[in-house]
Amino acid sequence: MGTVRASACLLADHGNGGIQLEFILEILEHSLEDTWAMLPLLFAAYLVIEWFERRPGDDSPMFYALQKYGPLVGALIGLIPQCGFSILAGMLFMQGNITLGTMIAVFVATSDEAIPILLSHPDLYGSLVLILILKFIVAVLAGYLTDRLFPQSIQRFEDLPEEEQEEELEKDTATAGACPCCYPDIPIWKSALLRTLKIYAWVFAVTVLFTALVHWVGEETLAGFLLTGSWFQPLLAALFGFIPNCAATVVLTELFEFGTLSFGSLFAGLVTNAGLGPLVLIQYHAPWKTVLRVFLILLITGTVSGMLLQLL
Repeated sequence: MGTVRASACLLADHGNGGIQLEFILEILEHSLEDTWAMLPLLFAAYLVIEWFERRPGDDSPMFYALQKYGPLVGALIGLIPQCGFSILAGMLFMQGNITLGTMIAVFVATSDEAIPILLSHPDLYGSLVLILILKFIVAVLAGYLTDRLFPQSIQRFEDLPEEEQEEELEKDTATAGACPCCYPDIPIWKSALLRTLKIYAWVFAVTVLFTALVHWVGEETLAGFLLTGSWFQPLLAALFGFIPNCAATVVLTELFEFGTLSFGSLFAGLVTNAGLGPLVLIQYHAPWKTVLRVFLILLITGTVSGMLLQLL
């Protein structure tokens, strides 16, 4: 981000007299200038997401489609910016209702908070569209390849007794809605506002930290630490993406906007960041081999696809 670099150069004129109040206030001022314009767009994005999450209707057809078309539908569902879908996929897999490949497709396509953040930056709309297209393609390929390598039988919803079927669908829907970033008990505009302020706080904090680091250690040193331009940066970003917190996608997206993270590295980090979905496997005591397999598939998928994009 040009403004961040300019502010960092301006801050360098303070000399070596230690951290001064004027220096701190100047960092905060420039960080606010760099980020405030995203607030209305971020709020609008969360209003749309909230409306989708609270829409009335029966989700049963979606569950059936997950079983019938597997990774194809899983990739489409994963693209929808709703944190509950990765949790839902983890639950359905643990109950034996969808294949490993279908769950992987949902995980790969999920982007957590990256989509609302990219939507708040009009200059990154081209990157957002490309990310969504590539995520869908990679998620479908990874899902079907996983099912080919690790075939398994599943318990289909149509084979369950009707009462048990309804109970299971209700249970899955309730579980998917158990999202720590959502506020379903308050009006939609208040929930959207809270989520906007929460993510903006992360974005502002990252901007302040990055501006200060550029001033203290220098842009070249920081770029070297983040392996800017290196083949290993997508691997580093993919490992960072495993952090199960919205802060991970905020950091990845903001570093991409700053120009320190390549597009391929951003993609790698967003592939491995599957929200809280992988934690469902750990919470419900999935076999350690299964957990390890899932993490390895995500890591390999993210790193390889990121490196290929960096090459292209």
